Amino acid sequence: MSNSPNPEGPNQVGNASMWLGIVSAALVFGIGLCALTGLNQRWIQLAGTPLFVCGASSAFLGLISVLLGFAGIFGKGRSRSTAIVGLILGFIGMCLFLLVLNIIGQGG
Repeated sequence: MSNSPNPEGPNQVGNASMWLGIVSAALVFGIGLCALTGLNQRWIQLAGTPLFVCGASSAFLGLISVLLGFAGIFGKGRSRSTAIVGLILGFIGMCLFLLVLNIIGQGG
């Protein structure tokens, strides 16, 4: 009888965290770039509210990604790599949103 450890299985929570983190970081980056361009070209007053709502929603996906990442890290017998990546990408999405908001709040 061998006492080999159980192989690590797929981490569905970690996978969900990773994909939500990717979506969050990509959307916040694109929306933030659009908002900063609008600030420089002086049309931010026309599209500021929709950009804020879309950016905040994308940052909320980052928050969900962070929460799922924490849950995926503590799963037993599961790979933790995707949960860690999702956690990091979720933080990146949230921090990018706050950074763009800070830049726009200062007026460029």
